[in-house]
Amino acid sequence: MDLNKILELKKNNDSFITDVDLNAELEMVKENLESEIIISKASITSNFSEVNILRTVKPYLDSILHNLLSNAIKYRHPNRLPEIHIQSKKEENEVCIVISDNGLGMDLNLVQDKLFNLYSRFHTHVEGKGMGLYLVKTQLTAMGGRVEIDSEVDKGSTFKAYFRL
Repeated sequence: MDLNKILELKKNNDSFITDVDLNAELEMVKENLESEIIISKASITSNFSEVNILRTVKPYLDSILHNLLSNAIKYRHPNRLPEIHIQSKKEENEVCIVISDNGLGMDLNLVQDKLFNLYSRFHTHVEGKGMGLYLVKTQLTAMGGRVEIDSEVDKGSTFKAYFRL
């Protein structure tokens, strides 16, 4: 099944591009993650005032938001409630979607080279296959974008997903 997902990604990188309302997409992703949000008592805030409509491949955006939000909830810090903030920023020829959390964080010096590899996992106390970040990077790359991360152990992580204009 994993291989099928990857092959589908590779062949559909010219999928239909549409105007996508970021507020509506985030609400849909939150509905899909509703039980995880309730169980974790996650607080999710957003600010799409800079860019609310993004011209992109809608299923890829859904997957990117779902994987990054799901990870922020899954890898929450055990001693505090998860706080996740999502915002859009317009940069030169790109739109950047920034997703920040106050979770476990990672030591990027140790994991940076393996972070977006297929089946790479760094926190084994929760279930997962190590596909989420791989898919995020693959989908962004397929659309001409990129992903960056800033993270600090016990403080949280910030992912920046760049979409080409």
